[in-house]
Amino acid sequence: MEKTYDVLLLPTGEPMNGNGAVFPVSREAVNIYNSGKIGCIYVTGGHGGFSIVTGETRSEAEYTRDFLLERGIPEGRVYWDEQSLDTMGNFTFPMIKPVEGNPNLLDFNSMLVLGQEGHMWRASDYASLVLPKDKMPEIQTVPGKHNDGLIAKVYHNAFMHALKCLKDSSAEGVHDFLINRHPFYSKDWFEKSPSRRKIKMAKVGLGWYLKK
Repeated sequence: MEKTYDVLLLPTGEPMNGNGAVFPVSREAVNIYNSGKIGCIYVTGGHGGFSIVTGETRSEAEYTRDFLLERGIPEGRVYWDEQSLDTMGNFTFPMIKPVEGNPNLLDFNSMLVLGQEGHMWRASDYASLVLPKDKMPEIQTVPGKHNDGLIAKVYHNAFMHALKCLKDSSAEGVHDFLINRHPFYSKDWFEKSPSRRKIKMAKVGLGWYLKK
């Protein structure tokens, strides 16, 4: 990789087992950082919408941050944000409501996004909706699926349809949609069983798809 970038964005969601034996995206992030081609790493992501979450469950972003620090990435070069519960949120929260002490994604002039192949096809669609054209990132992938089945594709199409129907399709409008209308962000979401959450999301997704 010859080009340099201000930031490497990691939308979390990669396989992890707590002892560093997996983390395929983060391992590649370490390699890219050590190549001298990026200025810093920005990790975004809280929990997957169908994950089992308790009061003691650490966020994906926190796990990834610790992995990076343990492998020698300087603390001052790693930013992390655990607000988002979906891939669109990985882009909108660091833009509209960045964590105190974190830069805004729009502060960077050049961005590389790294993730699994089965994740990045939809991440690029989401980025194109909320980022200005001159801030659009380049995408690099590592092998892996990450929710790349038929259900994910149906959800993606319904979600994109709903977003394109918004009167305010700016980053602010999309952020408002996530907070107020996406089930993942409802207060009692993680109190439901994963099966109940999937049923609820299917019903909401159907409504999105049928929206005119």
